[in-house]
Amino acid sequence: MAGSTVRLYKDGNLVASTTSSADGRFTFNNLPPGVYRLEAQKPGMAGSALEGVRVPEMAEVTLVQKPAFKDSYSTTPPTLIITQDGTTPLEGQTFTNSIPFRVQVDTSKDFVRPMRYIYVALGRTPGSGFLTSTATSSRLVFVETEDTDNQTLSGSAVAGFGSQSGETVYLEVVGYDFNNNRVHYLIPLVFKNTTATQGNTVVAPTGVAATAITLSKAVGFYSVKAPYELKVPLARNQMGTLTVDPTAAPEGSNLYVEVRWCYTNTSSSARPFAFDIERSTDGQTWTRVGSVGGGASSSCPSNVFNRPFFFRDASSSLEAGQTYYYRVVARGDNRAESASSSTTPLPPFEAPLLSPADEAKNVSKTPDFVIGHPQLSIGADGAAYNLLLWDTLTARAVAWQSLNGFNLLVEFGTGDGNGIPQGEALVYGFHPAVNQVVFFTDTAGLVDPTRPNLVPVDVAQGRVTLPYNFDGLAPLAELQALRTYAWQLYVSYAYKYNPDENYRISAYSIHTWPNSSSFIRISRPDTQVFEFTTGQ
Repeated sequence: MAGSTVRLYKDGNLVASTTSSADGRFTFNNLPPGVYRLEAQKPGMAGSALEGVRVPEMAEVTLVQKPAFKDSYSTTPPTLIITQDGTTPLEGQTFTNSIPFRVQVDTSKDFVRPMRYIYVALGRTPGSGFLTSTATSSRLVFVETEDTDNQTLSGSAVAGFGSQSGETVYLEVVGYDFNNNRVHYLIPLVFKNTTATQGNTVVAPTGVAATAITLSKAVGFYSVKAPYELKVPLARNQMGTLTVDPTAAPEGSNLYVEVRWCYTNTSSSARPFAFDIERSTDGQTWTRVGSVGGGASSSCPSNVFNRPFFFRDASSSLEAGQTYYYRVVARGDNRAESASSSTTPLPPFEAPLLSPADEAKNVSKTPDFVIGHPQLSIGADGAAYNLLLWDTLTARAVAWQSLNGFNLLVEFGTGDGNGIPQGEALVYGFHPAVNQVVFFTDTAGLVDPTRPNLVPVDVAQGRVTLPYNFDGLAPLAELQALRTYAWQLYVSYAYKYNPDENYRISAYSIHTWPNSSSFIRISRPDTQVFEFTTGQ
């Protein structure tokens, strides 16, 4: 969050303060060892506090700050009392296989009722299940309560953490009050885990694939219904049909990397105790960014989004344009490192509606829909679109949806990146009427020597024109006269191939995506909507 006042406290005393930079970063230098508290405040934003920052152990931390529900409400974060059972302390204690806890809101201190959430997790920052729950790990969440009562973290909530002799792990507790004021506690404890898989001899995970997802800022003003399935590109000349599965958006993250992998040795003696996910910027020096419980599955689908094990890295240090390498380490009695996978996150992507303009009159009954296509300017290799045309007279009636809901892929040439010469373009998509991919535009004759031009492009200006009914699937040959219609991009995202990994798509930048699915598993349904009225 840019422009927040960040204050640093030690033993209740203000040590230093600063203002976060334009990219939301802040730095405090030359701090003596100790335990600190961070607080952030900004007009219009809820308050945020991080309690239990250890120096020098924690060289980098993340402070999440959300918009206030109402500016006039208090922006003081709630104060939590975190114990084993309401009286017995947690910090510094030793636990075996499970951790008892109780979280209570200190009602003598300032906060805004009712509490929204209290999250509790071991070894990871708890929050949205999208980021903190995986195939083998979980956290606990409590809704609209000021007292969790006596609870226990066990099973998948502690999987992959601790050791037979005990190791220091942080219990993390996050609370939100009604005004979105946030407090985050880091509580060290010693955790012993007697799971027998710690003695297993493990092998290296396989099929590791890192995919960066950039979520563009929504531009307004309309929500749409989601189809039951969508056709999306997975790699060059590879499409996949993916099923809708609604879920929540990740909290406080505009860019994350989803790492997926397989572990197909299902022998009980080879099952890992944990998977450690490591990241590097040079492929040589590695840093652990997360751990999840171990597991095994004989399944290893070719579609990377369906591989059974995953971790989502939403570190605040991730940047567009920087190449990151990821590997997964299976851990038991030994360590077995996977081959690495790389991804280069894309900047935010937005394809603006250009024509027909909003509230345009006397528009042709067979209009050309023109959109901006800023693929080249963000370093992408292509973009996917689906156009939706509404008949406003009949409310939510669909007058036409391009390719009946399947995506139209537009690729301006990037040379080695997508195999298309610079200055040339391909436009193609799965056509349900013929049950195969159809090339609508091929300016260089790479695939179709007749060089079709059914969907005209302007590479120099970064524009694409979708003529009404270019796919032959519109219910009417032309729109009705003197009728008001609304058009929008139902799907809009850019993507980047990875030539080093068989041209797998390793980065997406999402402008509009109708709902969560096994593709990116997150919705961005907001989009521009333009209305126009046809002529005679």
